[in-house]
Amino acid sequence: MKRFLFFLFGAAFLTTLGFDYAGGIDSFTARPDGDGITIEWHSEIETGITSYAIERSDIRSTNDFQDVGTVMPTGNYSYYKFHDSHVSSAPLAGQSGGAQPLSDAYKYRIRYNLSSGDISYSQTVSVTRPSSGVRRTWGMIKEMFH
Repeated sequence: MKRFLFFLFGAAFLTTLGFDYAGGIDSFTARPDGDGITIEWHSEIETGITSYAIERSDIRSTNDFQDVGTVMPTGNYSYYKFHDSHVSSAPLAGQSGGAQPLSDAYKYRIRYNLSSGDISYSQTVSVTRPSSGVRRTWGMIKEMFH
């Protein structure tokens, strides 16, 4: 978070900007939702933002984010919601080949694509999906043979 102190007519105002881009987003959350993860955010000033790209990473990865979707800006102070329904068949970070389920823990961030060609990133949020009993049991059976 960046804090800025402004002086206007002899009074001081303190404001907090959570991201490198001076506009950006005010709040950013991710939560489990049925078959996937729902990402929500509220924008601030969107001047110069051409699109938002939602990026996901396995919680174990240090910085291996992959694009999972794009949302177009609708105007200053807007509410956005994106559902990532592909987490159950996503490849593990750093692996290629067939789709394998990730762990139940993920990291998300939002990339601002700016009209200047620059990019900026939101903070990263983590989310854990509850495991089903069947999935937990299958995971335990697989571990017995490895």
